[in-house]
Amino acid sequence: MKLLMTLCGAALLMCGATYAQTFGDRITVRFATPVIVGDTTMPAGDCEIQVMHSNSDAIVLVVRSQAGPYTSVLANHLFETGDKSGRASVVLGRNGNTYRLDRVLLPDNTGYQLQSAN
Repeated sequence: MKLLMTLCGAALLMCGATYAQTFGDRITVRFATPVIVGDTTMPAGDCEIQVMHSNSDAIVLVVRSQAGPYTSVLANHLFETGDKSGRASVVLGRNGNTYRLDRVLLPDNTGYQLQSAN
């Protein structure tokens, strides 16, 4: 009986961990120039953006460069009614020669606005 209870407890724990943080969309982008994401500068080249949701309704974007650097930033969900191309895209903000990741747009016209302290 103890073994059955232990197995049920372990199964519940694993299910809870699965629902606590679900992995969402993955987007691969190629930056032509270095881009600041949060407090980290991503070098020019390929990066992967992974959208992670948690049970506390927090949205975290994990950005990994193939060159090595990575960072996590908080984001807000948004709905864009503009581009209907059916492709994912990113929107960069520009200040002089500095580019900063501002939004990630998904093919279904939803997306994520980064929470940045600029």
